[in-house]
Amino acid sequence: MSRRTLFSRLSALDDRTCFSRFLSTSHSPCRSYTMLSTEKPTAVGLILQGIAIGSKSPTSHYFSTQNHQNLPELSIDLQYEECIGDLNTLQSNAITIRRSILNNNKQMPLTDMYKYMERSGLCLDQLEQIPFIHVSGTKGKGSTCALTESILCAHGIKTGFFSSPHLISVTERLRISGQPISKQKFVRAFKRVYNRLHSQKQYEDDMPAYFKFLTILSFHIFLEEQVQVIIMEVGIGGELDCTNVIRNTQTVGISSLGLEHTHLLGDTLHEIAWQKAGIIKDHSDVYTSVTQKECLDVIKERAKERNASLHIVPEYKQYIDKPETEELLSNLNEVIKLNGSLAIQLAYDWLRKNGFTSYKQIKPTELTSEVEIALKLCRWPGRCEILSVENLNFHIDGAHTAESMRVCTNWFKRVTAESPNPRVLIFNTTGERDSRRLLEIIHASNEFAITCFVPNISSGASNHNDNNSVFGITDQLKRARLNSSIWYQLCMESGEADTSMTFGSILDCLQHIRAAYGAQQQVDILVTGSLHLIGATMTTFQKFQIKKG
Repeated sequence: MSRRTLFSRLSALDDRTCFSRFLSTSHSPCRSYTMLSTEKPTAVGLILQGIAIGSKSPTSHYFSTQNHQNLPELSIDLQYEECIGDLNTLQSNAITIRRSILNNNKQMPLTDMYKYMERSGLCLDQLEQIPFIHVSGTKGKGSTCALTESILCAHGIKTGFFSSPHLISVTERLRISGQPISKQKFVRAFKRVYNRLHSQKQYEDDMPAYFKFLTILSFHIFLEEQVQVIIMEVGIGGELDCTNVIRNTQTVGISSLGLEHTHLLGDTLHEIAWQKAGIIKDHSDVYTSVTQKECLDVIKERAKERNASLHIVPEYKQYIDKPETEELLSNLNEVIKLNGSLAIQLAYDWLRKNGFTSYKQIKPTELTSEVEIALKLCRWPGRCEILSVENLNFHIDGAHTAESMRVCTNWFKRVTAESPNPRVLIFNTTGERDSRRLLEIIHASNEFAITCFVPNISSGASNHNDNNSVFGITDQLKRARLNSSIWYQLCMESGEADTSMTFGSILDCLQHIRAAYGAQQQVDILVTGSLHLIGATMTTFQKFQIKKG
């Protein structure tokens, strides 16, 4: 039986019944924005204040306290850590993942997602009274969602946004009107949903996995918050991803495609495209920035099967119609230049369908004042971002595909072109990523005084509870040493001196850089290869400053 036939049969599921309905919605404008990565260094303290665990959301007052007593203020941190501890028990470990791959156990159907939703007190009828924007893709889907969120917020829409992975705090995955939810809100919702599911277990492991649980939790929170739209970023693939339980999504986005998770999704672009296009729903409008003919043909076929309308988004330069617009767009971040057009079209489609009649008359490439504000003020951390810790200028980008790594290295080369500072690379990859291909791109585009290979571990003493890795420290250190050996081979092949080093933690790496250059010499550091590495590095900043002090 072919993979496509198997997946089609597995996903043919009956509608589930439910026992309650969503009753009302409210309309509350967005409160605040923060800048998306600029090419000027940002003091790291300001960044950590914005996304660190415990940062209070300006929307925290929306949470209804009618049926919940206030948690003791001093115990919130402890309660949050306990919740994260319970959440981490749901995460698949490395042995389970390897066994799944060895047994050729592809993605399982969504049957248990419906089961756990019902046990938690959710049903599809509740959720489907809120319009969804659903986005899949290999790269750029998260930033596309963030930009779409920013545009809708600029129009006064109350948004719910579910994304992955997080950098520092799990709460980053759950955003209301552009802000991560507060720890208080997370704790209340987590305990209620977790306890409901745990009390109905029929066998030992009868609980949703990590990502599936957070997806269910996000639905609960967005219903409680009475958001006007839910923006969902697909986890892996699309066809059988647990976010794909909503049946009536009318606005669908597919960002650029490439080979990824081939052990789960297939070995060819054709198979990857088929999976990603699995989120297309009946009579929906589908927007894509995909350019490969092989992938477009698959998307067109799947859209036709669903009687959906497919739209190829305009190129970025097509939005330039006057000098002021050219100046605005030329100064925006690479992330926006790559994914801005898809986000604009997704937002325009939603606005047209939800009462904003003026958007029915404008040209697709016209930028309204709200869109211009949203593009300038959106923030999506860890993508083409510069953060400064005293004399160390961290250029961080979670690039983990060949295409995104080219963008990353070109960006780093451009923004450091006039800099006399020594350059340092900090690199790691996770999962099935092709380390050699990524390192070849980095090696060919930039020269580094020191090249550092590290695990996604903040310090040897402990790793951040929110950032527990699926893979253990032994496996991570093996990967770091393998990456170092690949770099050595690349240096030997090009006749260059090998300056690579392997460290047991990111803190050890930063301390070595400080010892090598002192506290006065400015250093330009590129951190890339994995969003998990970015998160662990940002977590290390405070430890590094404390250790130094």
